[in-house]
Amino acid sequence: MRLPSAASVLLLFALGCAGAPPATGPAPTWAFASATPSAGKELRMRSQTRYIQVSIDGDAIFGATWQLKHGGTYLRGVGQGNMQVNISLNGTNATGSVRNAPFSVDLKPLGDGVTQVMGLFAGATLSDFKISPKIFQGKLGTCSYDMTFNGTRYEGNSSCNGAISLTSVEFPAAMAGWTDLEVATVLALVLGT
Repeated sequence: MRLPSAASVLLLFALGCAGAPPATGPAPTWAFASATPSAGKELRMRSQTRYIQVSIDGDAIFGATWQLKHGGTYLRGVGQGNMQVNISLNGTNATGSVRNAPFSVDLKPLGDGVTQVMGLFAGATLSDFKISPKIFQGKLGTCSYDMTFNGTRYEGNSSCNGAISLTSVEFPAAMAGWTDLEVATVLALVLGT
């Protein structure tokens, strides 16, 4: 009986592991929000009526209708509906334009790890929401959210144009290395415009 060579065994082992899902470890410590390690590189919002997903890879933020770059002091590119995005980030304030309309985000720490995020999104929608490692609540774009972190993801309800539905939001661990303002601004762009 002929035995397989060591090279064949290694090749079969490598091929067998190629499709294995990435290992997930504990979520990184993050004062602004909570990450979902199993989300991989995706920021996801799921509800009974909507599904939004963008991928985070280095300085790129991309999805079916998103092609953005972030660099600590800016977010630029093209968003949903071919809208042009040009935003400057400075401390706790982001300003710029989306669809050639004013865009702003302001952060205000409230204590107990909660941050209030207020702004004008796409020139028309005023938003005011609170986020922490435990909660994600308030108005973001045309939707309102009331969710808590369950150890895996934010879960609860959202109401968009009067329709209430069960909703979850997952943050990729990669976003834990971003500034709070970058995270809040991406949330405003992706979920609020």
